[in-house]
Amino acid sequence: MTFYEPGEDVLRATAYDSAIRQLANYAYKFKQLVSVVTSSSWKNYFFREQTNVPEGQEGNAIKGIPRGADFPHAVLSWEQVSSQIEKYGLASTIDHEDVISNNIDARNRTILRLAEGVAKAVDTEIAVIVSENWTPSNIQTGTLQGGYWDESSAAIVKDLAKMKAQVKAYYDNASDFVAVIHPDTEPYILHYIYEKGAQATSAGESAFNGQIGSPAGVKIVTSSVVPASYALFMVPKTCATWKQLMALQTETKTDAFIGDTIKACEYGVTELHEPKQVVLLKVLA
Repeated sequence: MTFYEPGEDVLRATAYDSAIRQLANYAYKFKQLVSVVTSSSWKNYFFREQTNVPEGQEGNAIKGIPRGADFPHAVLSWEQVSSQIEKYGLASTIDHEDVISNNIDARNRTILRLAEGVAKAVDTEIAVIVSENWTPSNIQTGTLQGGYWDESSAAIVKDLAKMKAQVKAYYDNASDFVAVIHPDTEPYILHYIYEKGAQATSAGESAFNGQIGSPAGVKIVTSSVVPASYALFMVPKTCATWKQLMALQTETKTDAFIGDTIKACEYGVTELHEPKQVVLLKVLA
């Protein structure tokens, strides 16, 4: 096969672009857990609503309104929060020698690493925003209910159930839940799932990348972005938004007898809309 035919570099660029986008889609762990909304503005604003259920003012209750009386007035409040788009990108070169010799390993590994690099950078930013940089102020925090998580502990289910209850105290209709853990914690979850037997039949029903099971009705996703001693509990899609100025795109420049330089880039920023839909739990000492 010759690599000097007219238009061959364009075909290679198209193949690189398609492969990187597909691999990145499977590499994202946190981006899949938030809503992705397109933006055309570099600087964005959103409103974070007070989460308390509205009540009537003292002496003017919602229940028992007299005939002809005015309705009680609910006082609602929002906090305006600004966010600014950030640029994410990575580049690498496939040497001309590997291009003309059709070195599949060099090409595929380069594509894989570019996809992983951009996806991890985006995921890290989303995790940092959603967790408030692992030092909560607005999101909720969890307390271990029955000791540390290990192979023999039922604390896993107790803690997941408790975090569900914490979220439902603010969002009674919440029904979809995800907990993101570090891969080091995965053996504890899997041991519990298969030790109990009945859980094992549904452990392989994955809805998200990296999902390993659903104990207590909570989908468990692994990500190295989460510190090993934490679990980040979220209501997916509604707790936060990835405001996207440009989805992941690539560009390839062919330098004759040097190689193909591939650049992968995307623009976006994370907005934490519902802090009470997030719980940060320390699971290990």
